[in-house]
Amino acid sequence: MVSRRAPAPEREPTAVKARILTAARSEFAALGLTAGSVRTIGERAGVTAAMVNYYFGGKRGLYDAVVAEAEGRLRERLLAALTPVHERRGRSGVAALLAGAYFDFLAEERELQRILLREVLDQGESMGEVVARHLSPLRPMFQQHFGKGDEAMHLAVSLFGAVAGWFLYEPVLASFFGADPRSRKLRERRRQHVVQLAQTFEEMPR
Repeated sequence: MVSRRAPAPEREPTAVKARILTAARSEFAALGLTAGSVRTIGERAGVTAAMVNYYFGGKRGLYDAVVAEAEGRLRERLLAALTPVHERRGRSGVAALLAGAYFDFLAEERELQRILLREVLDQGESMGEVVARHLSPLRPMFQQHFGKGDEAMHLAVSLFGAVAGWFLYEPVLASFFGADPRSRKLRERRRQHVVQLAQTFEEMPR
């Protein structure tokens, strides 16, 4: 008789936490923070709701961890895009590089876009705190490459808004363009346009 060995328990919590974060992204993107269920997240991750709370301290802590993890990857992507600029010690082309990298990231991170949009709609008077929490880590990067003046900050906001708006308004863009904005052809055209727009922004006096 061939004996069947029971699966070995996971020695590190890293794999468990990663499964919980993946399940939480889907749950919060679909239902938001208020309606999202810790029990459902636990079931999808193959753990109990108590274990979810143990690792993340409750639903709010889990939600913040989901957003922080995604934003950490966004910062890594943007910094990687700027590597050629640092190597040549110049500033030319920074805006285009950042726009392209941000566009590519959001094209892959559809759930993050839904989560952040829901948070914007649901937070009400605490929106200022939300913005500070999400955008403050990116401010030093903007200031380093665009400057600290008012016009430089407007440039950065316009640039990133031009990218994010495409994904936030996808449901209405189909009727506007008469084509699926998620199609490869239209998305690539939009990316090209945003990069060209960034190059124009970079030439503006600041």
